[in-house]
Amino acid sequence: MTFPSLARIGALGLAVALLGAACSGSGGSVGSTAGTSGTVGTPEPTESAGPSQLATDGTGRGTGILDAAWATAQLTDVRDGSTFSIADFEGQTIFVQNMAIWCINCRAQQNDAREALAQLADDVVYIALDVDPNETAADLRAYADQNDFDWRYAVASPDVLRALESDFGPLVLSPPSTPLIVIGKDGTITRTLDGHKSVETLLSLAREHGAGT
Repeated sequence: MTFPSLARIGALGLAVALLGAACSGSGGSVGSTAGTSGTVGTPEPTESAGPSQLATDGTGRGTGILDAAWATAQLTDVRDGSTFSIADFEGQTIFVQNMAIWCINCRAQQNDAREALAQLADDVVYIALDVDPNETAADLRAYADQNDFDWRYAVASPDVLRALESDFGPLVLSPPSTPLIVIGKDGTITRTLDGHKSVETLLSLAREHGAGT
């Protein structure tokens, strides 16, 4: 399999930043306060982002979290510096939101995620993955603290970015699309529809992937 070069990832980061201008207006500085719940410039999901290349069961869903390079890669929690991988939480319901600090849509999605998670107790592991190569762990930690988001945050490495794009296509690295990957308790990997997911949609996705069972 041929992976995109680091230069391509850098170009993608620039393109994403340009998209962010439309998404954030002023660039979405680290000091921004939490936005209001709801969609900002992105409608409710209406079309498929396409099946994952991991899919082997004919349903458009991937099978086998331990076979996904982005899931087994080591990540660093920006709050305490501890290392983890998404696959460490195998057997639980996992949400992975690809985001960037400047993206207002991302912040709105996380506001709804916070409300949904309050109803799910500890039954869902939520991971926010910063896919903008220009953003740092320190900036991401400040963003999470200032917006009172208490789940795990990590900055995606170039290898993780390549693996995500290889499995799901380039839109999975476009923060304004609010890309969300859901991993079920059985290891099933689902790339959800692009667009803002409401609290009700997040709750439904969690339960469809084993939360509460």
